[in-house]
Amino acid sequence: MLQACLFDDTYTSQSLTDTSHSKQAIAASALSNDGKFSLIANQRGVCLWDNALSTLHISCLSGEITNNIEIVKIAKDNKSFVISNRITVLRYSLSTGDLLGQWILGGNIINDIALSANGKHILLGTRSGDASVINTVSNTVKFFKKHRLDVNSVALSDDGLIALTGSSDKTAVLWQTINGETLQVLPHKTRVSHVSLNRDGTLAFTIDTVKERTFWTISSGERLSSLRSKTRFMQFNTSVFSDDNQWFLTGSPKQKIQLWRVSDGVLMGQWQAKQQRVRSAVLSVSFVSNTQISSETSDGTHQIWALPSSLN
Repeated sequence: MLQACLFDDTYTSQSLTDTSHSKQAIAASALSNDGKFSLIANQRGVCLWDNALSTLHISCLSGEITNNIEIVKIAKDNKSFVISNRITVLRYSLSTGDLLGQWILGGNIINDIALSANGKHILLGTRSGDASVINTVSNTVKFFKKHRLDVNSVALSDDGLIALTGSSDKTAVLWQTINGETLQVLPHKTRVSHVSLNRDGTLAFTIDTVKERTFWTISSGERLSSLRSKTRFMQFNTSVFSDDNQWFLTGSPKQKIQLWRVSDGVLMGQWQAKQQRVRSAVLSVSFVSNTQISSETSDGTHQIWALPSSLN
């Protein structure tokens, strides 16, 4: 199916599969990098699903320790995952569900979390403007004052050495996690609501609350392209670069999954997530393969979608 848009033909299609992971609305979800696992948090606990088998991978985590979980993340190597109630951070083995580590940040409220590919570095952005880096091997925490106002979104390179933080102080800052050294400051007109990094930290994406929605070349700090859309006040809950850096996949609060071309910001594909009870937000997206993508929504629906054959 082809659907006309402002700049090009935008591909769309019906989902290939629809799976319900929760009968309740969920507070947070994460998809593994390969789309194999879905991690969801609702009022009953935290559950890890095997999407290939459509079964629980391990028993759901429940009890006081999993109350009010609002952030969940899966490491790219599929060996660990992290959950947080915005004050406490807990790390678990993905294969067994065993608790691997726990950290409490005191009065700092966590807005966002990112993981290195092996899960050994955890980046936290807080409402105080601080960014914290947890080294899960040495069990140490470093604190860096990178912003004047709250940090709304964070991203981390696969090796855990490069961080990107977006703040209400109208800046996105690229910096080194070892010593906090600033590499680039990316200015915006309004508060930065979402940021994303590619695997090696050479490309970044930032979006503010009005009209800045830009891909950046990190080595120079220059704009590579901007999303070609006249929609104002765009919001993204989640995003990911393809491994080859050609494509950028996003999920919005308005049920939309969108695929953008990085080189020029053209919208190449758009899908509408299934609605079960109320209008659901897309909380996580993933490239399953060169031919498929997946999404997870706030009403607990996991879907797989076909990519346009022209991209392969």
